[in-house]
Amino acid sequence: MKKYFSLYVAAIVLISSFIGTSCKKRIHSSAPTPNNVRMLGYTKITTIKMTVPVAGVPSTITEKYRFYYDDNNRVTQMIYTGNDSFEINKRIDFTYKTDPTGVKRIYKTTINALNNTVVQVDSFMLNKDENIETAYTPYLINKYEYFGKLLVRNTRIGTSYNKISMTDNSTYTSVNGDFLKHNFDGKLVIDFTDLTTPLTVKLVTYPLSIDTQALFDYGSLTHTRNGYNYSPMWVHVKDTNSVKDSLQYPGLFWVNEGYHFYTEKANRIGDYMQLESFTMFGKNIYQNSHLVESITSRNKSAAITYDIDAFSKITQTRVVILDSVLNNYTSVYDIQYETY
Repeated sequence: MKKYFSLYVAAIVLISSFIGTSCKKRIHSSAPTPNNVRMLGYTKITTIKMTVPVAGVPSTITEKYRFYYDDNNRVTQMIYTGNDSFEINKRIDFTYKTDPTGVKRIYKTTINALNNTVVQVDSFMLNKDENIETAYTPYLINKYEYFGKLLVRNTRIGTSYNKISMTDNSTYTSVNGDFLKHNFDGKLVIDFTDLTTPLTVKLVTYPLSIDTQALFDYGSLTHTRNGYNYSPMWVHVKDTNSVKDSLQYPGLFWVNEGYHFYTEKANRIGDYMQLESFTMFGKNIYQNSHLVESITSRNKSAAITYDIDAFSKITQTRVVILDSVLNNYTSVYDIQYETY
């Protein structure tokens, strides 16, 4: 598992656009990318400027992704290389299957390119419209609900696959086919199964402060904690028979966001949210009508700009993220395409 810093940078779900200048005049077409063009790969260079320097935090991270497809234009493989010390060079294989009940699934297998060993297997279940409905990753399940093609609800279930589960919910509101807000309801539901009450429960939140609200014996197997502070959290439980379990919950790094979109620019390959989704799932779950311009939350803001060529392709996506103490994370995606 990555360190908190890596989660802080990588788990960000936000988009905004910034259009640079050069000796060539940039053309910003409102038309989407042509149908016979797909992403061949991209290079991502992230420059990090900390207000207070932190030992071990690099100033520049370079990452490269290369995509391969099948005859149905589905991603079958990604090759990742980079100099991020928190990451490994890897090959990511995607397998598409339909089970006997007709449910379609995608299996994502991540392989360490150095020793050819499997390091993680994820699976994604699709709905009738072939959108990602449920994503199973280690110790975390994401359930997505849609209204038409737009995402409207995300339910996350952290699970120890043993005795504990922790659930939170957030909703997306939209206008004219684009996100308006993403709101978290502030509740964290903690469930304990196969444990004998009363339970002794301890919650530890980042940066390792004990939550005194939870230091008591539970009289119920379900507890709803209001005012969840979004931080990474560890829960430790023990019942009267001394049965123990624990779970690390990742927290929420972008919640209660407000969105702005370039309403004159149609969504297309290279949209920041689309890039992040495509790299994670091999599919895009953010099907907004236009390119996202900015996202703001209580402690972070992001601005994104796009360079668009005369053929309506985004050639570069630039994301500038500022946090509450003015740490700056600037990521530049240089995107390559192929025709098919």
